[in-house]
Amino acid sequence: MGAKSSKTLRKAAASQLDLESPFDRLTALACAIFDMPHAMIGVCDGDRTVFRANVGLGQSQMPRNLSATNMVASQGPGAVLVIEDALADERVRNHPMVTGKPHLRFFAGVGVVNAVGESVGAIGVMDIRARPRPSHAEIENLKLLARMAGEILDRAEAAREREEQLELLRLTEEMAGVGHWRMDAETFKSTWSDRVYAIYGVTRETYDPGLDDAIAFFHPDDRARVREAVMHGLTAGEAFRIRARLIRADGEERLVETRAQTERNADGRVTAMFGVFQDVTEAEEAAQRIAESERRYRLLADRATDIIIAYGVDGVVTYVSPSIETVSGYAPKDVIGRPVTDMIHPDDVPALAESFREFVNSPPEWAHRGVTYRGLTRSGVRWFEARTSIIRDDDGRVVEFQDVVRDVTDTKHLEEALTEARDRAEAGARAKSEFLANMSHELRTPLTSVIGFSGLLAGSSNLPPAERTWANRIATASEALLAVINDILDYSKLEADAVDLDPQPFDPRALAAAAAAIVESQCLARGLTLTVDVAAGLPAALMGDEGRLRQVTLNFLSNAVKFTSEGEIRLTVAEDRGQLRVAVSDSGIGIAPDKIRQLFDRFTQADASTTRVYGGTGLGLAISHRLITMMGGKIGAESRPAEGSTFWFTIPLRCAKTAAVPVGPVALAVPAGLRVLMADDAPANRELVSAIMDGFGVALDTVRDGAEAVEAARSGGYDLILMDVHMPVMDGLAATRAIRAMGGAVARTPIVALTANVQPEHVERCIAAGMDGHVGKPIQVAELLAVMTRASQSAAKATKPGADEAAA
Repeated sequence: MGAKSSKTLRKAAASQLDLESPFDRLTALACAIFDMPHAMIGVCDGDRTVFRANVGLGQSQMPRNLSATNMVASQGPGAVLVIEDALADERVRNHPMVTGKPHLRFFAGVGVVNAVGESVGAIGVMDIRARPRPSHAEIENLKLLARMAGEILDRAEAAREREEQLELLRLTEEMAGVGHWRMDAETFKSTWSDRVYAIYGVTRETYDPGLDDAIAFFHPDDRARVREAVMHGLTAGEAFRIRARLIRADGEERLVETRAQTERNADGRVTAMFGVFQDVTEAEEAAQRIAESERRYRLLADRATDIIIAYGVDGVVTYVSPSIETVSGYAPKDVIGRPVTDMIHPDDVPALAESFREFVNSPPEWAHRGVTYRGLTRSGVRWFEARTSIIRDDDGRVVEFQDVVRDVTDTKHLEEALTEARDRAEAGARAKSEFLANMSHELRTPLTSVIGFSGLLAGSSNLPPAERTWANRIATASEALLAVINDILDYSKLEADAVDLDPQPFDPRALAAAAAAIVESQCLARGLTLTVDVAAGLPAALMGDEGRLRQVTLNFLSNAVKFTSEGEIRLTVAEDRGQLRVAVSDSGIGIAPDKIRQLFDRFTQADASTTRVYGGTGLGLAISHRLITMMGGKIGAESRPAEGSTFWFTIPLRCAKTAAVPVGPVALAVPAGLRVLMADDAPANRELVSAIMDGFGVALDTVRDGAEAVEAARSGGYDLILMDVHMPVMDGLAATRAIRAMGGAVARTPIVALTANVQPEHVERCIAAGMDGHVGKPIQVAELLAVMTRASQSAAKATKPGADEAAA
């Protein structure tokens, strides 16, 4: 292979100028110079070799470990590799391009080095025939081609990097809305980036920017100022920044800003000007809005009566509104720069600091909190209420706190006064309740004897008629007095909102029958006809407070009996448009229409003379009205004088999911020979109960206080214990607990409270102490025997053979 002359080289090079790329022309040149059928320029790229150009090889890349390029490049910069006969060279004899097409036999290659001296590839020539090693001149020619290939690679890499930078700049300008420009200082010809064209509203293809044309786009009032800034910058070589109004090609006015620098040559003469160009219309409008908003809010803060304080994470005040001087006596300058805690009473600082830490560490959505504390002012200590807001940056970090503070001293004093007034009212209510309870107890205790003994007298078989009449009058009068006491207590509890309803399933027919049964004997005694009419289609189980409903119904019936001297009384129970309606009609004295409305007021009857003739407190209907209202119902009356009256109430009709539990009369099966212990400090009560028990064959032992009851019960010989509550030495509740603590059969002895304490809370305390039942004073014989019977029956079931074992 002989080297060609320079003339031949120039001819060969000239013949390749029409090829597509410098690399194609270089490989073609190599083939021509070395008279070879094949040539290539390969570049190592990861685990492959990429042929930037090749002649006759028929492929664009191959695995790096199989390529001659890698063999050359791995030997270092400027390496030379010559393979005279591939079939005789162990390194490549089995190479696919040797054993297969194009069946290469000869290879001569030189490493290609980049600008920083790195070996990045190789240039080589190849033949399908074995050849001797090239001469030194030929190797030098190949090295020259390798240097040319390296330079071309460097230029291509530089061009690629420049294109990337230009594209990055274009993207940056597009995202930021900023363009760049450059202007020659002599010709005033300019080059613009795409963003500048877009801001002007023109295209690169239709507009060739020059200074005069560019300035012509500005608002007429701004052109001179723009030109002056540019010319001064060119003349003095100084940078400038200017904002002006630009009229775009489409006629839209925009506010733009340009910042410019100058370039100088070695002599210091200005040769060019360059800078950035930005549409700042939206930014300026936003800044004006923010400034206006800040102005308004600062004006609002300056005029606010509340104090507005801002302080940093270090707690130092950075802003306080002028209103602080009116509220605290301190001017803003006295507070700004000081810790916010300087304005807080020292005793309140620890609690506020702990609350503040919890607030700062709370989730970001908890952006506000309110606290009340004592603040320090020039005139002394006052109460303040502060609402704190946390200001965070975009990363969620706390950067500032803002408080809106209000003087609440007057409100605080009012709250304290209201609290004191409420406490006094509650104390008064408790005192009233205690007084009423004590009054009830003191009245019921003597009434127990009056009602009890008069009842025994009236029931005596050998009492003369006149004396029997007197005894009945005593019983009637005492029952009336008891009704007055009950009314007063009921109304007092209603006034204090101390009455709770107890809705339970009930049978409206049983309710009507029970209420009618109570007044039946009175009707017979007065010669009145009592009729009960319950609608056939009424459900058998409704929800409601049966006891309170019976109380209201009985009040209607009792009034009807009281004010009717002859004729009929009718109790009607029916459904009326989704309501349960209960009505009591009579043929009594009637009521004037203008008096009906006041009937349901407390302590009121239709006529003052009515009280003198018929008696009563005037509370019954007021109590009924409150109870029915509590149930969500209505109550009313219709009447005409001398013709009679109808009193009615309605409540929402609610069907019960379970059937009402029938409560029938309890069989008074008190076992003969029953041994009962009675504890009561009143001798009259012990005598009365003894007389009642004698009539039923019950053996009764009596003691005077709870301590004696405990000792008597210890013998274990009693079937039931009747226990008063208020007794000297030991009260009934303590005695009950002591008996229950004894264990064994004694602890299971039924204990029934027999007390003048009849309010629901009193009953609850008795049951909680371990009692099995409750009978109120004055004693109703039927009630006493019924409770005793139920308690005895329950005790008998509990002590059946095997009960202890089952319980164990």
